[in-house]
Amino acid sequence: MRPCQYKSTNDMKILSIVVGVFLFVPVSLPQDLGTALPFYYVGHRGASYLAPENTMASIQLAWKLGAEAAECDIMLTADQQIVLFHDANTKRLTGKNLTVKESTWDQLKALTIRHGENNLPEYTHETIPLLEEVLGAIPEDRMLVIEIKTGPEILPLLEKVIASHWKSGLISFIAFDFETIKQVKIRYPDIPCYYLSMFRADFNKHLVAVVESGLDGVDLRYNIINEKLMERCRTSGLDVWCWTVDDPETALEMKALGVSAVTTNRPAWLKSRMVEGN
Repeated sequence: MRPCQYKSTNDMKILSIVVGVFLFVPVSLPQDLGTALPFYYVGHRGASYLAPENTMASIQLAWKLGAEAAECDIMLTADQQIVLFHDANTKRLTGKNLTVKESTWDQLKALTIRHGENNLPEYTHETIPLLEEVLGAIPEDRMLVIEIKTGPEILPLLEKVIASHWKSGLISFIAFDFETIKQVKIRYPDIPCYYLSMFRADFNKHLVAVVESGLDGVDLRYNIINEKLMERCRTSGLDVWCWTVDDPETALEMKALGVSAVTTNRPAWLKSRMVEGN
């Protein structure tokens, strides 16, 4: 990943971001598998094994438990608010049958996220947060990975929210929609942007365009990653992240291949097992 700094008139903010980059963000350099490489843990929708996904509790818990980053999904409401939510419909997570893009913020904020089977009992009343709330809570030494679940239509509003509410820490962007992540990179040339993919054929289809668009790397489903793919990314100057890994054996395999960040539902647990296994 290339250095991440947000252009601002606030010199102290710029300095903190630059320092944070060298502490927490991998650099896109040719990688020698015999050399120790940075390896970072990204909480999938936060620490979603322990707290309901995409809630403030889950995101903050991931940071608290030592994950270098917490990932979240963002969507747009009918009244142009940016919320953390993964599904197009709220039924699975709340029991209420609402379409996010057709619902207002007032409707959505009244819903309670279902308590997962493994979620801790103290997180039984979590609700859907706004992105602005989460941006305002990023610790200075941590990152928020923002997955954009819409098309480019969200970007003008996203730009305003980031300008108004991002106070500290780092951010990066990921998206499955190539045009969206391409447009994000144009708007934010100094912020890391990664193309998400879950199929090798899709990765092959977009590889040249990813490089030409100046994206920092790709964020891939772990089971499509092999040495040949990693070599193509190294040759192209692309960093590689992977998702979603909850077992140490697979995580160790990804690390050995040269993947620089692993997204996991259990960041603290996986990190402790990786230390033991290493």
